[in-house]
Amino acid sequence: MFRAIKLVAALAIVSVLAACASGVTRMDPASTPNVSTAKTEPSIKSVSIWLNEDAKKLQAENLKFNQEELRATVERLLVSQNLQKPGATQLLDIEITSLRVRSAFSAIMFGFMAGNDNVEGVVSIKDANGAVLKKAKIKASYALGGVGGGTDGARLGWLYEEFAKHAAAEVSGAPAK
Repeated sequence: MFRAIKLVAALAIVSVLAACASGVTRMDPASTPNVSTAKTEPSIKSVSIWLNEDAKKLQAENLKFNQEELRATVERLLVSQNLQKPGATQLLDIEITSLRVRSAFSAIMFGFMAGNDNVEGVVSIKDANGAVLKKAKIKASYALGGVGGGTDGARLGWLYEEFAKHAAAEVSGAPAK
């Protein structure tokens, strides 16, 4: 009996740890066309965000996703880390490539069994002329649910914050915290 309880507890811990994840895949300048090998400065002037064609199609089914709220979250984090400055010359361009937002009902009732909420994108740091200096793919996903983790605000807030952390890390050159 005690062994079964330990097994259930271990599975619950693994499920919770795997339920929320994020990651970055840096795109090597040498193998990526139109990416310069010039050194980037640790600050940017502005942030632009847009949905590619695939993401635009997904947006119709995921109306709760708000690209402006994501942009504002990225900007807020950059400003708080002193990474967005008016005198900077570099730009941060975020191309959203995929997204999914579960309904609140599915998230609360079925939790991770209803799949995950996620946002994926390509973050590019560009110079004043638009040349890409640095590029990375970022993915954030959230699969928890229940009463606490099922609310739209909690789920989307976590996704936006996690994506923003990785975008800021690309600007600063330091690992995401």
